[in-house]
Amino acid sequence: MKNILVPTDFSPCSDNAMRYALAVAAHSQQSVTALYVVYPNDGVNNSMYDAFFIDNYVQERLEGMKTWVKKFEDYKVPIRLTCEIGMPISTICQKADETDASMIVMGTTGSTGLSVALLGSVSRGVISNSKVPVMVVPEQSAYRENALFALASDLKRPLSKTAIHFLQNVLHIQENGIAVVHVLPEQETHDPHLAQVFSAQMGAIPHDIHYLHNSDIAAAVQVFVESTECQGIVAVAHEHTLIRQLFGSSVSRSLAKHASVPTLVLHD
Repeated sequence: MKNILVPTDFSPCSDNAMRYALAVAAHSQQSVTALYVVYPNDGVNNSMYDAFFIDNYVQERLEGMKTWVKKFEDYKVPIRLTCEIGMPISTICQKADETDASMIVMGTTGSTGLSVALLGSVSRGVISNSKVPVMVVPEQSAYRENALFALASDLKRPLSKTAIHFLQNVLHIQENGIAVVHVLPEQETHDPHLAQVFSAQMGAIPHDIHYLHNSDIAAAVQVFVESTECQGIVAVAHEHTLIRQLFGSSVSRSLAKHASVPTLVLHD
């Protein structure tokens, strides 16, 4: 059985990410693995003597996870708990590999938006280094079955079969289709041939291509989402410029304040 990996720190943000992951897991018949990462020096001071007690500290965190996870019993989804010592980015990515995770679901505060809410370097590092899709979930966002997602794309590189399979079998986007958003500079016109090739690659997935003109890709995508019925954003990691604008330091102040829907990053 495939599973979804959810890093947690017991915060409301990670609680919401856990609920989102459990809902996805229930809908796609997966299990969930909750991961708590302990920094190598957590729970100890700098003396060599206290370092011997790190195992006890890890056990305390694991006991805390057992208490924490009780609030999610209503989902009826198998949940595994694991507490690992290490650096967050490498530990999360390694655990995703070890557990054959189909995706990683991480929480954000939503109040400070994507740039800060992605935990600064941690979530950006996971997005950059993970081999599996990463879903970033704002604190106030809730899972919606068969949600309509907006796929931000330059149309030059159609989705791979692996990415399409994920969207169909995990997000079930074939129910409502997907809104493809292509953002162009103010004076540039779209290429009909690109759209034809892209649509052919999408196969049986219902989709509409929307052309927007804006110098700020992230802001344009966010405005589109807010003005439509979309409940999420999909971005593909091979489109590095878009990823930087959505998740890097250059993200606009407006987007940072108003990002309120889950964002899925696919590694194509």
